Amino acid sequence: MKFSLKIILYIGISGILPTVFFTILKLINHEFEGSFLYICGNFFFNAGLSYLMTVLVAIPVMYTLIKIDQHFPWHRNAIIRFALDFFITPLVAMIAITPLAYLTFVSGLDFKNNYLREHMINQVLTALIMDLILVGAYEGYYFFNLWKASLIKNEQLEKENITSRYEALKNQINPHFLFNSLNTVSSLIHEDPHKAEEFIDEFSKIYRFLLENQDKNLHSLEDELKFVKSYLSLQQIRFGDSLSSSIDVEADKLPFMIPMLSLQLLVENAIKHNQITKEHPLEVAIDIEDDFLVVKNTLRLRAKSLDSTGIGINNLNARYEMLANLAPVFIKTDKEYVAKLPLIKEMIDD
Repeated sequence: MKFSLKIILYIGISGILPTVFFTILKLINHEFEGSFLYICGNFFFNAGLSYLMTVLVAIPVMYTLIKIDQHFPWHRNAIIRFALDFFITPLVAMIAITPLAYLTFVSGLDFKNNYLREHMINQVLTALIMDLILVGAYEGYYFFNLWKASLIKNEQLEKENITSRYEALKNQINPHFLFNSLNTVSSLIHEDPHKAEEFIDEFSKIYRFLLENQDKNLHSLEDELKFVKSYLSLQQIRFGDSLSSSIDVEADKLPFMIPMLSLQLLVENAIKHNQITKEHPLEVAIDIEDDFLVVKNTLRLRAKSLDSTGIGINNLNARYEMLANLAPVFIKTDKEYVAKLPLIKEMIDD
C-alpha cells in the first residue's frame, strides 16, 4: 500500500463515522439538551476533533507500517513482522496522540473527564483501537493483493500448461498425416508407380498448406472444407471411382470453427480402415445437423487394416476438450460410421 494524502484523507473521514453514529443515536434517544445550533456546533466540534485525532495517529502509523514492510516483508521473517506490527505501531500511535490529548485537557475543551489521568487513559485506548484498525486494514490489503497475485499467477501457469499440452497434441497431427500418407504411397508404388508419383506431387502441395497454417488452433469450416476437398482429390488419384464423396453445408455455417485438420482426420480414418473396391466402394458424406458437422462413411472394415498409431480420435477428443470444453460424438452401426463434430461459434485466440 502506497502512502498518499488521498489515503490519509479517507482514513480521516472514516474517523468521523463513530461521531456521526453516536450523534444520531443521541438524537433518537433525545439525550441532547439545547438549541439546534448548539447540537450542530457540538457535532462539528466532535467530528473535527475525531478527524484530527485520526489523522494524527494514521500518518505516523501508516509511515511506520510502510517502513516495516520495506525492511521486514512477511516472506522473510513473519515472526519479526508480526511483533513489529503489534508492538511498535501501538507505541507510535500512543506517542502521536499524547500531545493532542493533553492539549484538549488543559485548554478546557474536554468537558466530560475532570482528571488528567482518566482523560489520558481514554485517549490512549482510543489510539490503540485506531492502531489496531489501521494495522488490520493495511495487512488485510497486503494479503488480499498477495492472494489476487497468486490467483493471477496460477491462472497464467494453468494457461501455459494447457497451451503446452495443446501444442503437444497439435504436433501429433502432422506426423500422423505424414505416416498415413507414406503408407498410401508404399501401397501405390507396388500397384501403380505412375499414380504414386502423381500422389507425391499433390501431397507436397497439401503438406505445404499444413506447414503454412501450423500455428493455428482453429480453422473456419470453410477452410477445412477446402482442405478436405483437396485431400479427397488426392485420394481420388489412387482409388478412382471406388471412392465417392458429397458435401452439403449451408453457407451460413461456413464461418463456424472446428479444430484444424479434424475433418481431414475423419476422412483419412475412413479411407484407412475400410475396403475401397469397385465391388465395395467407399462413400463419404459431409453435412450439417443442428450445430454439428456430420461425417458419415459406409462401413466395410478391411480384413487386415493398415498399421495404425491410434492417435487420431483420441487426439481429436483431447483438442476439443481443451479448446472449447466440448466433445465429438461417434456412432458405429452395422452399415455406417458417423462422427459428429460440434461447431464452435466464437473464435478462440490462437
